[in-house]
Amino acid sequence: MSLDTLFRPTSIAVIGASRNREKIGNIIVRNLISTFRGKIYPVNKEADSIEGLTAYKSLNDIAGSVDLAIISVPRQGVIEVMEDAVKKGVKTAIVITSGFKEVGEEGAKIEEQLISIARKGNIRILGPNTMGLISPDYNGTFAYANVTRGEVALVVQSGGIGAYMLDWAQRTRTGISFLVSMGNQSDVKEYEVIDYLSRDPETRAIFVYLEGVSDGEKLLDTLPEVVQRKPVIFIKGGTTGKGAEAVKTHTGSLAGSYDVFKAAIRTGGGILVDDLSDFLNLTRLVTSSEPIKEDILVVTNSGGHGVLTSDAISRSNLNMIELPSRIKDDLLKILPQTSLPKNPLDLSGDAKRDRYNDALKIIQDLDCTKLVIVQSLPVVSCSEVAKVLLNFKGKGIIGVTMGIDEESALRILESASIPAFNFPESAVKAIKYLTSRPIPRKKIRVSQPINSAIELVKEKSELPDYDALKLMEIYGIRTPKWGIAQSEEDAEKVADNIGYPVVMKISTDKPVHKTELKGVIMNVEKENIKEVYKQLSQISKRVMIQQQLSGLEIFVGGIKDPAFGHAVVVGSGGIYVEVLKNVSYGIAPVYEDEALEMLKGSKVHDMLTARKRGYDEGSLIRTIVAVSRLLVDLNVKEMDINPLIVNEQGAFAVDVRVVLT
Repeated sequence: MSLDTLFRPTSIAVIGASRNREKIGNIIVRNLISTFRGKIYPVNKEADSIEGLTAYKSLNDIAGSVDLAIISVPRQGVIEVMEDAVKKGVKTAIVITSGFKEVGEEGAKIEEQLISIARKGNIRILGPNTMGLISPDYNGTFAYANVTRGEVALVVQSGGIGAYMLDWAQRTRTGISFLVSMGNQSDVKEYEVIDYLSRDPETRAIFVYLEGVSDGEKLLDTLPEVVQRKPVIFIKGGTTGKGAEAVKTHTGSLAGSYDVFKAAIRTGGGILVDDLSDFLNLTRLVTSSEPIKEDILVVTNSGGHGVLTSDAISRSNLNMIELPSRIKDDLLKILPQTSLPKNPLDLSGDAKRDRYNDALKIIQDLDCTKLVIVQSLPVVSCSEVAKVLLNFKGKGIIGVTMGIDEESALRILESASIPAFNFPESAVKAIKYLTSRPIPRKKIRVSQPINSAIELVKEKSELPDYDALKLMEIYGIRTPKWGIAQSEEDAEKVADNIGYPVVMKISTDKPVHKTELKGVIMNVEKENIKEVYKQLSQISKRVMIQQQLSGLEIFVGGIKDPAFGHAVVVGSGGIYVEVLKNVSYGIAPVYEDEALEMLKGSKVHDMLTARKRGYDEGSLIRTIVAVSRLLVDLNVKEMDINPLIVNEQGAFAVDVRVVLT
């Protein structure tokens, strides 16, 4: 059902409207009076009028139709109000009231009842436990009435964060097109709201604060289309919580939900920032019309600031451009003898507004971002340079104003929609976020399991290690030569067939960390086979014998995330994988180019290609792709290959653990 009546209603009833100006129900009515042009119906059993408007005893006493009901009554009264809304034919509702699933089992039951009633009447609900909604048509919140209209949409899962961002918007003169406080997301979900707002012509960018994802699969499906229309910037709350369930593989301990969340947002083409400062700084770029490029020219009157900015650009893997010869020749005519025409372009501490103007005239048509820094000095003020920058609007200008009058200079630039910052490092970080947006990808998950694999895993919750190796071979993932021994004589025959030296290890039905149990012995020669078997058989009667390989130890794993489904994990392998956590994540299915990006992100690519080793990276990439397919085909809960040994001959799964759903 369309969300139009939620965002653009023609009539609004406030149930729980109050005559007490300190009550939420009164604040909402006053906010509506100052912002909404349609019909407003306060509903209060005890009042005849509220804030000069006729009040009604119940929804059903209202003669006209009601598009939107804003409900702010105590929890025990919400069910009755929703039943009235169904009878009245209300189309949408915002439930401000809290005390539902966020407080425990009893609240969760009432919330389920609320949604059940609403569905009978085809009523869409925002909330409960929400601060409300601000759209270009009305302010239906109990926050500030005075919200500057603009081009930034805010979707927040926390009313407190929403209130802070409204306050920040007022202080920074940032215009808001929408603010949607999602609350418990019992009905209307964040992916629906993001999709709706992306179609609004007045909105330039959508900023999203989430603590949890309502439906990761739907968000993955929606986001790639949304970001084609406008940028979506995310910040995640609750990134450090530990999973409640004990895990049986390395992957389970490595892949927290935040890691998979990051991979999902990257896959969908969204921008994920680290903190509120980055979140808010990015608004300065996305609401501007300046063309922002990853190629940067720094212009400054302070050599020190130029050096620090260059460092920040280098750390961010952005590009400091080389000035063309003709530009250098022209700059020599206006620069003092103490300054060189290079990047960063130091105009010198005696530079006045005219030198800034002359330099910008010369460089204005270069295809790059011009990061213009001014340190307020006795010879020039920040405001003077800010006024100069107005002449070069649209030329890729970003201003950094530092000193006595920096705030007034910021206001001058912001009034012209030129991005402005107090610190160059903040500007560089924002440029990095904006220019490194990933290509959006839609993940199509089709389970097409191989028959022999189905037979192998049938009725099993965990695979014994020898079945796990067979599963690798079914999916085209190479393994070392291997065999199983259950006696000293078996061990000798298997090892003779493989060739020496061999690795001998305990063979278990359930996934275990064999090294921790002292269950792996390497470099075993023929004369030691029986002795080593005898030693290992004290731990496990069944012993696996493998060809001993040399090469780089890599970790490849997979997990089924509760929000986003199957994800692949790649990193450096061996016994320190959980300590180093030098890993990268990808949402399944993973394609070859994504696998390569994962290898680069985890530094495995650098390790493979160091000193021209000639290790077979292509084989590793194909292994990652095969693992991602296996996860989806067999609905695997957790798995890891550790180590996967990569050398000149290929990639070989040496030790494999698989936990099925």
